[in-house]
Amino acid sequence: MKNICIVILLLFANMVKGQEGIKFNQVNGWAAMAQKASAEQKLIFIDCYTSWCAPCKWMDKNVFIEPSVADFYNKNFINAKIDMEKGAGIELRKKYNVQSFPTFLFVNDKGEVIHRTGSKMSVAEFLEEGKMAADPKRNFAFLNKRYESGQKDLPFLLNYYMALQKSDRAKADKVGKDITSLISDEELSSAFGWKVINALARTEKDRAGAYFMANKSKFNSLSTQQERDQLTDRLITSTMYGYMSAKDESSFMKALAHFKNSDQTDRKKQGMMLEADFYLEQGRFEEYKNITNLALKSYLKDEAEKLSFLARRADYKGASSAVALNQAYLMAKRAVQLEPEEYSIQSTFAKVCLSLKKKDEALQAAKKSRSLADAETSKIQKLAQDLLDKIELL
Repeated sequence: MKNICIVILLLFANMVKGQEGIKFNQVNGWAAMAQKASAEQKLIFIDCYTSWCAPCKWMDKNVFIEPSVADFYNKNFINAKIDMEKGAGIELRKKYNVQSFPTFLFVNDKGEVIHRTGSKMSVAEFLEEGKMAADPKRNFAFLNKRYESGQKDLPFLLNYYMALQKSDRAKADKVGKDITSLISDEELSSAFGWKVINALARTEKDRAGAYFMANKSKFNSLSTQQERDQLTDRLITSTMYGYMSAKDESSFMKALAHFKNSDQTDRKKQGMMLEADFYLEQGRFEEYKNITNLALKSYLKDEAEKLSFLARRADYKGASSAVALNQAYLMAKRAVQLEPEEYSIQSTFAKVCLSLKKKDEALQAAKKSRSLADAETSKIQKLAQDLLDKIELL
């Protein structure tokens, strides 16, 4: 009984801890934050957000509250959350040239940016960014200084690439090209090479991707089967979209066999989505109808998000085709039946019904999506209201 009580207390403690999340704005005003940062020898972490930013809200709900994130950020930083469109945020936005949201700044007590990143991230990604910022030899300011002074060894370049990828995409691409041009095949086969491949491989045809695809067995001891499968699927999918754009049906269908002939259900689902996208992109609507009908009866019948995604694509790409729009309607309607409380799914169904001039169903879905939008950002609320207004004019 005593042990059970201890377990319950620990679970409760973890729940409370998770609910607390990152402790923001415990000190008011820049001067006070700088003084505290100096006294405790910490950086100031600034979450630069706006009221209408959906990824900002997502980070609030899914990442900032995670115990591992909260523990690390509360221990290592003075945390500030500042609206870039109000008060002091307006000047900070200009000072630090904040152009997208969320942007995450790590600054010292003098106001100098030590590390910079941004965008919606997973818990692991956001935690890693914090660890990089807190590490004097891994943060952006240190790495940038070393790069400008001429340091170009591969481990350094990879660290620099990782620090750049969410803050300066163009420069990150340049550093990535430097890495793939300098690294040898022997180095690509090492543990370090596996890190390079994961970071830089984009398709089966680029240097890192091609080497992995031709030498998978060399990475058996350096990675899990799941990691290798995920990378393989990502590379093949990316290559297939290239074939799709080039209208290279022979190469596309040959690559599609990787998914269609697999005994893994997730791969079969991906194959169906890729094949549907291919026929839609080529305007082959009867074939599109056949594959989406099959999807609705088999692997995607319970996949609300995937069906809604396909419906949005069909409504956009196949707007001139009655066949494509009808399939969009069937998929969007099924998605709503599966997950009626999801804003994006109701919104997609409303848009498809609008395209088909099915006013009653469109109005019902639009009203529902407008109601669900109340839990989202002001920007989402406006989009939902605009859609409802448009449907009411039918």
